[in-house]
Amino acid sequence: MRLACLAGLLLASLTTHAAEGMWPLDRLPEAQLAAHGLKPDVTRLMQASVRLPNGSASFVSPQGLLLTNHHVVSDCIEALSRPEEPLQQRGYVAAASGQGRPPKGLRCPGMTAEQLQGIDTLDTPQAPLPAEAAARKARLDALAGPECPRAQRCEIVRLHGGAVLQRYRYRVWSDVRLVMAPENQAANYGGDDDNFNYPRHAFDFALLRVHGADGRPLRPRHWLRPARQAPRLGDAVLVSGHPYRTERLATLAQLEADRDHLLPAQVAALQAQRDTLRGFADRDPEAARQSVDALATLENSLKALRGELAALQQPALMVAKREREQRVRAGVADSAPWDAAAQAAQAAVRLSPLEQGRRLPDGTLLNDLVEALIQHEEDRLPLAERLDGAKPLAEAQLRERLASPLTLQADLQAVQLAGQWRASQRLLGAGDPWVLAWPAAADEAQRAEQLGAWLRTSRFQQPAERLRLLDGGPSAFVATEDPLLRLAQELAPLQRAWQREHQEQVLMPLQAAGAAVARARWRVLGADEPPDATFTLRLSFGRSAEQHSGGLRQPWFTTFGSLYARADGFEGRVPFQLAPRVATARARIDPREPLNFIATADIVGGNSGSPVLNAAGDWIGVAFDGNLDSLAGQYHYDEASNRMVVLHQRALQLALTRIYPAAHLARELGL
Repeated sequence: MRLACLAGLLLASLTTHAAEGMWPLDRLPEAQLAAHGLKPDVTRLMQASVRLPNGSASFVSPQGLLLTNHHVVSDCIEALSRPEEPLQQRGYVAAASGQGRPPKGLRCPGMTAEQLQGIDTLDTPQAPLPAEAAARKARLDALAGPECPRAQRCEIVRLHGGAVLQRYRYRVWSDVRLVMAPENQAANYGGDDDNFNYPRHAFDFALLRVHGADGRPLRPRHWLRPARQAPRLGDAVLVSGHPYRTERLATLAQLEADRDHLLPAQVAALQAQRDTLRGFADRDPEAARQSVDALATLENSLKALRGELAALQQPALMVAKREREQRVRAGVADSAPWDAAAQAAQAAVRLSPLEQGRRLPDGTLLNDLVEALIQHEEDRLPLAERLDGAKPLAEAQLRERLASPLTLQADLQAVQLAGQWRASQRLLGAGDPWVLAWPAAADEAQRAEQLGAWLRTSRFQQPAERLRLLDGGPSAFVATEDPLLRLAQELAPLQRAWQREHQEQVLMPLQAAGAAVARARWRVLGADEPPDATFTLRLSFGRSAEQHSGGLRQPWFTTFGSLYARADGFEGRVPFQLAPRVATARARIDPREPLNFIATADIVGGNSGSPVLNAAGDWIGVAFDGNLDSLAGQYHYDEASNRMVVLHQRALQLALTRIYPAAHLARELGL
């Protein structure tokens, strides 16, 4: 009886919460926004919002200054760090320039900033593209590639499982420079203990600057201005950002596959990678410095996946999902779409060992070479026959990454690659071609040593050589003796074969089934529900609100005083030690000043760095996390417990003026 009641309550929470949803700009819920006193300026928000490779950002000055999170640009900070100048430990502030010119900053290797220019609806149930799969695919590929407007980058976006197809058009800048970032200990205060928890006490922000093709700071048409009044409890908030992915509209068969097979496999893989990195970090201080960013990323991803798995393991959630699906299926005659989705989910489970076994750690040079070789081969095919990951948009992003200067951390990458080989052997077996392709060794340490030597001597540390491989393929290096290239040549066809099998047996059937399921859902439930996230620009909204956690009522904002009290309570032990600059600022800052606050806006990963706005459209903070309950946001949203965690605007102002030598940036921000 209790389970049935919980299921009923959860089903209601899945359908009626006013603040639920990450809404595309062209299909906003006007009535719900009005009920919160919000009337967003869509053009201004679209022009001020920016997508970064790892999250979101916004223009906050007329000179191209971007506000985002420290953890969103941690790859840049790591790439710019050196043993003699470890930016993760020391932080960075670009010095003020003379004559009122903005500080130059340090260029982030491989980073791009994308600004949405427009949305073109291509296909709806009322106006479909050609039904024939090949013709439909060819038309979409042409719209994303050759027919994309000049000086723009296009991508095809599938909403509601593919029932609605749109083309998103972007303007892209590749000269993005780090202007200011606090120390990692300040930005990530509390480490993994506090991650996805509340109360929080983190200075998780960073400032970047976009430069145009002429090398000068960009002059954006629209930027966000700081609010003149601090937020209060119960105030409406609006969030503009790029949430990665949700599966709230997935079928029950897909959710069961995630719960029983796919998520546990991903969790196990991340645990192994984390343990490998922890062992490397324990070697010496330099190893610890090199691995800090990768470890933080892994621990964040691991905690998120565990939260998603825990959500699916709640019987009430699955009961509610089942009841909703049964209601939709009872309203239509055809069960074929659900059967097709179930078959695709089974294929995903069958291919899971290949997915985890035939992969390489992101950011490694070997992974770059394998991706370049796959792209080179895909470029030989007609556009309609290529892998989705090898279309013009993905190729442009890969080219930009390969063209960027490389900071090679050979020992770290070698340990990561050797650890992946161990995982591949466990998943695929000792006789698998992928496993046999790697260098033979007596043990993992010896294999890492051999890989490290190959990395240090590889000619592909140079951007020009990586681009040459992308354009000319292996034939451009017939005479070379580069062991890393030889290994990449053996691995690339195997990874490409898995990707093609996954696309044909999982992704494409799910797209077709998802569109049919969405149309059935619209007929039964109505067409006004928000689509799942797609790492495209969305608006979310809610109110600043308190939280009850563990039976305790938590305040809706934390203060500098509670930060110092937390450090004192743990006697400054890791990970609760204060960054030196934050510690010395204690006497200069009123302990009642706000630091972080929470609100009910519906966000997930990818929203990191999103501006948080008041009803007037002025920014009051920057989103950087959620609470533990928000980890279930992949599958459902509960306004009563989900909370977005935000760095308060006042905390950023105090950081720039009283903790770091960055008053010139505070002035530029209008603070």
